[in-house]
Amino acid sequence: MTSEMTSLPLAVLCLHLAGGTVDEGATLARAFGPPERWLESSPDEWRRAGLSKDRARALAPLRDGRAAEAERDACSRAGIRLAWHAEPDYPPALRHLAQPPLVLAVMGRWPPPERALAVVGSRAATPYGLTCTRRLAGAAARGGRGIISGLARGIDRAAHEAALAEGGWPVAVLGNGLQRPYPPENARLQLDIARHGTLLTEFRLRQPPDTWTFPRRNRLIAALAETVLVVEAGPVSGALITARLALDLGRNVLAVPGPIDSQVSHGTNRLIADGAPPILGVEDLLFELDGVVVAQAQPDHPLLAALGASALVPDELAARAGRPVAEVRAELVALELQRRVRRLEGGRYAAS
Repeated sequence: MTSEMTSLPLAVLCLHLAGGTVDEGATLARAFGPPERWLESSPDEWRRAGLSKDRARALAPLRDGRAAEAERDACSRAGIRLAWHAEPDYPPALRHLAQPPLVLAVMGRWPPPERALAVVGSRAATPYGLTCTRRLAGAAARGGRGIISGLARGIDRAAHEAALAEGGWPVAVLGNGLQRPYPPENARLQLDIARHGTLLTEFRLRQPPDTWTFPRRNRLIAALAETVLVVEAGPVSGALITARLALDLGRNVLAVPGPIDSQVSHGTNRLIADGAPPILGVEDLLFELDGVVVAQAQPDHPLLAALGASALVPDELAARAGRPVAEVRAELVALELQRRVRRLEGGRYAAS
């Protein structure tokens, strides 16, 4: 977590609790100056400045700051950071959204990784979908990608678990507050992600999940990822919403094909028919992510020469080979597929 941080003004937190946006904060700033002066004005003055009637009505009972102080104190006790739009380490990918979150509640590592793969799919995942997810998300995590998903049942859970199993960086974007674990059976997984990766949400601490919260979550998943992989999805699903949002943002969308008579493969097969690259295995994923082609084994691979008889973590091998760590991680996954290296305990690699 970076040490550079801008303190969150109480008035900004009040606006956040009222459901306010970055644009509405800018409206108040233009009319009344810095945040510490916003709450000195009346709801009628807010309305004349351009705030909507609904937002002014929601903000009015929060003017005394007590609810915001309680939220901030509860976050402090739980080790939750409130990261707001004006902070220097607020993710640039979110700033470019049409409606970026005004405030994010965060646990774990911050800011999130810039090199990340979102893995999304059906809550009612099949054994085939779960196996594909674990294999593909695990390989991407070993290759140095953060793994982003939504902490739902099914594909989301399998993606997070694969990232944790590989010692990677799981990022869970929630459609509810951090103190309202959902689904309940993922509460332990949520804690594990907070310890080893990143939890984030744009909702107040105790916001329950609702039909409108998940589409808002999905736009953050799409924005934070370089690439979105859809493993299983029905004809109408949140995973397809995420895929459409990702395409609108200029992200690459990949899909895993499935049986034509499977309801949860209808969406992924349609994405492929519409032009999404099909992912038939780890080799395809590596090529789409890093341009790595898993070719025939070459006896004089430079990474094997640098590795020698040692057992090294990717950072050490990159330093020895004089290569960028990201390239070395991707090539190690390719060499592992060729069974020319093996992964040992602690994330070290040795020649096979």
